[in-house]
Amino acid sequence: MKHTIDFNKIDKTKYYFDEYTADRAVRFIESFCTHVKGKLAGKPYILQDWEKEFISNLFGWKRKDNKLRKYREAFLMLPRKNSKTTLSSAISLYMILGDGEKGGEGYFGASNREQARISFDIMSAMIRQNPNLSKYLEIFRNSIEYKKSNSFFKVVSSEAGGLHGANLSFALVDEYHVHKNSELYDVFKTSMGAREQPLLITITTAGNDRTSPCFELYDYGKKIIEGVIEDETFLPVIYEAEDYEDFDKLFSIDNIKKANPSYGKSIKEDYITEQVHKAKSMPSYLNTFKQLHLNIWVDNSESWIQNSDWMGNKVDYDEEDLLGMECWAGLDLANNRDLNAFVLVFPLPNGKLRTLTYTFIPKESAERKDNISAGKAFIGWSMNKNNHLYLTDKRSRDDDFIYNKIEELKGKFIIRNIAYDRWGADQLVFKIESELGLKFTPFGQGYKSMSPAIKKVESLVIEGDLTHNNNPVLKWCLSNVRLVKDDAGNVKTSKERSKEKIDAVQALIMATYQYYLDVQEELENKEEDSPYTDNGFFFV
Repeated sequence: MKHTIDFNKIDKTKYYFDEYTADRAVRFIESFCTHVKGKLAGKPYILQDWEKEFISNLFGWKRKDNKLRKYREAFLMLPRKNSKTTLSSAISLYMILGDGEKGGEGYFGASNREQARISFDIMSAMIRQNPNLSKYLEIFRNSIEYKKSNSFFKVVSSEAGGLHGANLSFALVDEYHVHKNSELYDVFKTSMGAREQPLLITITTAGNDRTSPCFELYDYGKKIIEGVIEDETFLPVIYEAEDYEDFDKLFSIDNIKKANPSYGKSIKEDYITEQVHKAKSMPSYLNTFKQLHLNIWVDNSESWIQNSDWMGNKVDYDEEDLLGMECWAGLDLANNRDLNAFVLVFPLPNGKLRTLTYTFIPKESAERKDNISAGKAFIGWSMNKNNHLYLTDKRSRDDDFIYNKIEELKGKFIIRNIAYDRWGADQLVFKIESELGLKFTPFGQGYKSMSPAIKKVESLVIEGDLTHNNNPVLKWCLSNVRLVKDDAGNVKTSKERSKEKIDAVQALIMATYQYYLDVQEELENKEEDSPYTDNGFFFV
């Protein structure tokens, strides 16, 4: 199944599609680039429909204000055998000759020297097989030069350093899922600031580490597609199969085709048949098959509530609609420079719950370049007062600001109990408890406490009983949640599984379940105090 943005929803007052430029990129590749291996070696590289669509959208969309390219970054995720390396080489050659950048600097970044060499050798072979390319491009040991425009293209590996200070116009990151860290990607991205229309492309297969920088970039792309994050300069195109538990569905041809747009062409049917047989007969190979041929991220963690279920519970309301009402709170305090959250849960007469979310982050942290998953979102969210995201001036967690906000909320609502994670919170909690007179209850973060709380919140969302006002920070945190299980099937959230923040969801879970715990305790106390009960028997 291909996941990408809805191009029909692009703002036509800001952008337009230049058919000539889109067609020019396609024609260049099909006219000058060739296959270099197998029975098609030396023959023109005729793009498949999905490749044409990707290239056309990447190069064809432009800004109306300056006629420059709309997209500055692209993320293409495909399984093995879908011609990723050949396509990457062809695009790289177009960027050297066809992009029109004077003094262009292009780089092809792989995880190791051997992989980088494979891509370079393909580009070199394409040049040698075409007289027109050979006329203009000169091949050296580790670079290709186009002297007419004073441009060059080099291949590098993540094992190599020395790129700091470069002035890149184009870079391509190959098989990002096997990179040990984000260093090469980060250097590429931060070396493009001086160019008018730089382009960074990441082409990869799914990986097996949900804490990796590649998964973070994949997750960022999915959130753009789902509308959780807005980034008009980023083009995500993701092909992935459904991760069915039913093996008949998982290994069906229809499911395999969802992830493999080149099925039946560069991917031979008999090869896939062999891989399916191997995955069915060897349980240890199943995850490898899912990752490499179905493009499914494999891990022992799993996502939680679906965005469609969450958005089905959206209701329009604000603070004014809940003034004077009873509520329960959750407080999740992160380390000194991260996101902190205070979430209120209000029980309604009809049995449903409503939420208000308040989040805090140092402004310096929100503006950090390594806050990739949030992108520019923190800054944008903070500009809308109804989002209640506060950028604090201190470089570390601003306990005074959080204290003042809770004091303000105490004047608006009846806060019955505040469930909190004790880690790093004791000093602030003691101050609020002693000076404001609010009740606090520590909430364990292990399986014993979190598993029933998580399952309760999930049930409430699915049944439509936990409503929200579409707070974007809470929605973003929810999309970041990964659950881990113990041997008994208990679950808890895992902050360690990725760099993305889940603090607002942690606070929501604690507040919601603390409400139910307190209600249950009140009911039990009433039964114990009843004059009609004794030793568990009712007397009339």
